[in-house]
Amino acid sequence: MKPMPGMLTPETLPSGTLDPLKFAKYSEEKANVVPVYADSLDLGIVSWNLLPGQANESHSHPYAAHCFVIVEGEGHYLKGQPGSAEYAEYPIKAGDTVVIPRNQVHGIRNTGKKPLSYFGITTTAGGEYARVVDGVVHTY
Repeated sequence: MKPMPGMLTPETLPSGTLDPLKFAKYSEEKANVVPVYADSLDLGIVSWNLLPGQANESHSHPYAAHCFVIVEGEGHYLKGQPGSAEYAEYPIKAGDTVVIPRNQVHGIRNTGKKPLSYFGITTTAGGEYARVVDGVVHTY
């Protein structure tokens, strides 16, 4: 994954130990994504920060597997294409980890009364980073 502006890299990573709450920055307007780390090969980390009612919309990644580590708050993990028979929502809370295989449609919605923050850890396995929303591919 190519580093986004502001991301730590192997060259700028101080100790390798990060406090995820330092990346929990919220916006009243929309879900806020804070760049954390990228190694230019196959690993990227961002912090998703959702106020009550906000969501990371359902989408998939053809080349990227994910692991979400819920830092604070609570909500629902959205699994599958909304409107399909396979669609389901699962409650999540601080301390939970969600594993998402490549091509799995997924999202998260803050259904709680407090802010929800999670680290999105992504591997691209050397492929490009692509996000698919309702069949439309966006590459980065």
